[in-house]
Amino acid sequence: ALIRGNTDLAVETKTGLGGTTICFEALRGGQIDMYPEYTGTGLQVLLQPSAAVLDSLGGRPDAVYGYVQREFQRRYGLAWRAPLGFNNAYCLLMRQQQARTLGIKNISDLGRYVRR
Repeated sequence: ALIRGNTDLAVETKTGLGGTTICFEALRGGQIDMYPEYTGTGLQVLLQPSAAVLDSLGGRPDAVYGYVQREFQRRYGLAWRAPLGFNNAYCLLMRQQQARTLGIKNISDLGRYVRR
């Protein structure tokens, strides 16, 4: 919709392609031209770096993006475009009454509870 609404390019939208691996292989095989992907998924699922590399990135979004961008170019000749501008970080989901009873408001609280 963004391309169609902001350019004169002809666009065919394909939905329901499946997960990351299916979309990635379709991109590499030339069946699709682009698809949105999370940097964390590109890192963990497609690049599968060593624990040492993951530790060096430290969960820092800019470091992860830079690494993914460089490695996709080096390994696959694929370019990661600029981030779309949102974060899809994981969160803690818990029943409200249980969270209140246990005094858990965040992951740090959960860690303290588990270590007791």
